[in-house]
This record gives sequence, C-alpha cells and structure tokens, in this order.
Amino acid sequence: WQPEVAWLAGDLWMAGKEVETAPRVVLKRQVAAAAAQGYRMKSGVECEYFIILPDGSAISDARDTQDKPCYDQSALRRRYEVITAICDAMLELGWGPYQNDHEDANGQFEQNFTYDDALVSCDRAIFFRYMVHTLAEQHGMIATFMPKPFSHLTGNGCHFHMSLWDGDTNLFLDESDPRGLGLSETAYTF
Repeated sequence: WQPEVAWLAGDLWMAGKEVETAPRVVLKRQVAAAAAQGYRMKSGVECEYFIILPDGSAISDARDTQDKPCYDQSALRRRYEVITAICDAMLELGWGPYQNDHEDANGQFEQNFTYDDALVSCDRAIFFRYMVHTLAEQHGMIATFMPKPFSHLTGNGCHFHMSLWDGDTNLFLDESDPRGLGLSETAYTF
C-alpha cells in the first residue's frame, strides 16, 4: 500500500535448512500434498481486531457501548477514517475487499478480502495485521489482534475458510446438494 516500501514473505531457515515446524513451511507441505492428489487448495480469512487507546487501557471509542454492537453502523462511522484507509490499502494491493464491519464486541472490527491460493491468503493475513497496526497508529490509535484483550468483551478470532479446486472448478460446490447446503461429497468428507 506504500509503493516505496517493499515487503517479502519468507520461510524460516536455521543452520542451513528450513525449520520443519515453521507455519509457512508446514502449509507449503500440505499444499504440495493436496497438489499430489490433483487438488489446488484455496483459503480465505476473516481477521478480527480491536482499535484501542494508545495506552492500551480501553477501546478507542468511548461512545461504542451497545450491549449487542455487532454491525453497529454508528460505531463504524466513528472509525470511518481508519477503516477506509485499511480498505483503500487492500484495494490498492488488489486483494478485493468485500466487507468492512463492526464486529461482535465494542471497539472490534473485521475486514474481509477475496480468497486465494492458501499460501497467498495466509501471507496476506500476516501482512494485513502489520498494515492494520501501522494505519491505526497513523490515526493515533492502536490495533490489537490479541485473542482476549478485554475480559468483559468478546475476543478476537480469525475465521479460516478452505476449499479444494481442480483448475477453476470449486470441488466443494454442488448446487444440487440434496441436503440443501450446496456442498459436494468431497466437501462433506473433507
């Protein structure tokens, strides 16, 4: 999102060899195993985060107090500048953002972008966190992806969606699914 700055995802190496348990290395092995069976593995993520005060003591919006704030448009509008900056950055990066919302807890947000190959999506999720932290700081706030930054509020999650493909065909999709969920037998047994 800042064309003058480069970012590079890489694998962890120690003593001249890949670290077998590094998450990116583990994922690459699974992607290769799926490819060996003729599958292309895709994923999408939904990263949740809180926008908090610079000292970390509370959420940044003192007026975000509803008991059930999920999809609260007023709270979203009060953080519109930072949410827009994040969404614009995703647009600039070509990620196809399609949803920006206030999540389940006060001060919590989620921004979704289009799924892609599993490794691409996971690299983007890590970069997304860095980008959100940076943009929140530029707006005088802090973003946190901590699982449970406040004991009285719903915690953060990162929903992860997976599917298997054969070329351009989603092998999890079956619009004639007798169960009515639109899923194939491959999806049900996955």
